[in-house]
Amino acid sequence: MHRKSLALLAAFPLALAAAPRFPIEKITDSLSVVRGPVNGVLIQRHGETLAIYGDPRPNPAPARMVLFTHHRRDVVWAGRLLVERGAEAIAPEAEKDLFADVEGFWSHYRTARFHDYANQSSRILAEPVRLARTVRDGDTVEWQDIAIRVMATRGYTRGAVSYLVDIDGKRIACVGDLIYGDGRLLDLFSLQDAIPQAKEDGYHGYAARAGDIVDSLRKTEQWKPDLLVPARGPVIRDPARAIGALTGRLQAVFASHFAIDALRWYRGDDRIRIMAARVLGATPVQWMPMAEKVQEKLPDWVIPITNSRLIVSRTGAAFLVDCGNRKVVEEIRRLKRTGVIKQLDAIYITHYHDDHTDMAQALADEFHCPVYCCREMRDILEHPEAYRMPCLTPNAIHSIRAWEDGATQRWNEFTFSYSYFPGQTLYHGGLVVAKDGGQSIFFVGDSFTPTGMDDYCLLNRNFLAPEEGFLGCLRRIRGMAGDYLLINQHVPPAFRYSAAQLDYMIETFRKRRDLMSALFPWDDPNFGLDEEWARFYPYTAEVAAGSRLELKVILRNHSASRQEFRVAPRVPAGWKTVGEPLRVSIGPREERSVTIPVTAGAPGLKIVTADVAFGAWDLREWVEAMVTAR
Repeated sequence: MHRKSLALLAAFPLALAAAPRFPIEKITDSLSVVRGPVNGVLIQRHGETLAIYGDPRPNPAPARMVLFTHHRRDVVWAGRLLVERGAEAIAPEAEKDLFADVEGFWSHYRTARFHDYANQSSRILAEPVRLARTVRDGDTVEWQDIAIRVMATRGYTRGAVSYLVDIDGKRIACVGDLIYGDGRLLDLFSLQDAIPQAKEDGYHGYAARAGDIVDSLRKTEQWKPDLLVPARGPVIRDPARAIGALTGRLQAVFASHFAIDALRWYRGDDRIRIMAARVLGATPVQWMPMAEKVQEKLPDWVIPITNSRLIVSRTGAAFLVDCGNRKVVEEIRRLKRTGVIKQLDAIYITHYHDDHTDMAQALADEFHCPVYCCREMRDILEHPEAYRMPCLTPNAIHSIRAWEDGATQRWNEFTFSYSYFPGQTLYHGGLVVAKDGGQSIFFVGDSFTPTGMDDYCLLNRNFLAPEEGFLGCLRRIRGMAGDYLLINQHVPPAFRYSAAQLDYMIETFRKRRDLMSALFPWDDPNFGLDEEWARFYPYTAEVAAGSRLELKVILRNHSASRQEFRVAPRVPAGWKTVGEPLRVSIGPREERSVTIPVTAGAPGLKIVTADVAFGAWDLREWVEAMVTAR
């Protein structure tokens, strides 16, 4: 076993291969921590118990009160049983509806997850928790002879709070998922959000709440706690050191990100400075110079149409790259009507995002032409409802020809070279179009702009090497020869990087792996970047009440070593599934799945969840599927 895995086991001592154990760590005479997948902070006075987070044991002793720091179901489960047995539940006022009105959330999310540019975590409770009271910053929870102070610590979730306890001569801060261990974070993808002061939406807000994490950590440090007890991971006995380490690690990651950030091209330096300063403070961004060559005028055989590009042959035949809106359809009709083109031979999709796919099938039907894509993208185009990803279109594409990486095709006076190009998103292809005796153009989708890499939405699944991702894309560009240009359909001019710029981006991105490894407690940093390393497939399904359907949980092992994963499904009352965890052994950097049979109960929209465990990690209710019984 790797040293890091051993360290995790020591810090998080729940090994599911053996019988579950829940060691109790005595902190003061009155306060103990039950160690488990979620920590249970138990304060016991005069024969009664107050719990913070809950109690992770299968059959916990009764509690009078449970204090929740935030709404995430992968934490709240530890207190649910206590509430069902009569404990009063207290939760943040800002997240009240995410405890009490989860039915409203899921009913809205069934359709809102398409064209989603907010990009918030969907780890919302499957069933509501009854609240006795809500709290906000500055409130006090009085219990027995203890006054527990509430402090807003927005960050891991939008409305999170921490509970500050002075007890038995110790100052103890229960900080939820604000920090992990010696100055780490569980992940970055949970922090994606809008940045109002930069007029930025959630899709473009790279780990935007990292700025809130830093602010909340500083507020916590000013209280001068003796100990931090997070929701997960070890008790932190040197808060100042851990807070300083996490702040420094976040700043290093953000400096790396903004140095080669594609968004600078779209937003300009001033707005990027606002975004970066939320974590970096007054430290200036050391960004890469603009691309070596920016060519405003495209070759005459390339016609820009909004964020699509039309390649026109001397024969009058046309080939379209992406089709995301009705203006593209209208312009293709006009060009054919006026004789600029005679026919549309095919549509190539660079990536699955709605602004590149919404109208593709409608146009293909009208012009009786196929849709092309790389093989790795075919399923998400044919079955978008089966995925939970940003910017999904609900409009499935069915007339698809999928190309293998490296395939070539002659089309009139052009040679097309198709590639898998997992840049802006995992589900992304590239297309090199070489004109006979002329220039080559590499259609890179949305992966690059003249200022760098387009990785500002963490939910797009951008992997660090050695897994396929931006590093491979950069190397592919560096391998281009001759007089070539890059085209991003959102960038009006074509552009090209110098060798020095490509080397700079490659080296910056390679170093980022070390920065991310220091930031996360996982044995591979891709677990902290990839929200979908465990996912249900399909994400949404319909079934007749009383009938059986099969769902898969697809698991991607980002580790460098083989791991055994255990998946335990959880279904609503009246539904049925397997009783024991399903196990699957997965090699390093490989993907496999387990099949979960589910028998539906009463009609309605229900949420099926599953616990996922491997190594030292036990992640309860980690993934979900939306199943509608008819």
